[in-house]
Amino acid sequence: MTAPQPDTASDPTAARTMSVTVVAPDRVLLSGPAVRVTVPSVAGSLGILARHEPVAALLTAGAVRVVPADGPEVELHITGGFVVVDDDQVTVLVDATRAAG
Repeated sequence: MTAPQPDTASDPTAARTMSVTVVAPDRVLLSGPAVRVTVPSVAGSLGILARHEPVAALLTAGAVRVVPADGPEVELHITGGFVVVDDDQVTVLVDATRAAG
């Protein structure tokens, strides 16, 4: 399932979205359309926008930041995990979350 896309022909400033799911072992932490995701990969911070090349990456402790299509940025602090990006679908599987700071 692909996230609905705005009509960029009539509004070139409209942001494209992707479907994002952040999952912990015990529950889904976040799910829905987003315009940007940033994750702490072991190789450095990885920014993801719609139409990103397919990628799978190991995550380290840090902040996962998601900018939803219809709201303020959400920040989740994780202990590690991995991310998979394919065809405007972003799945972040986290080992655990931790308190900010």
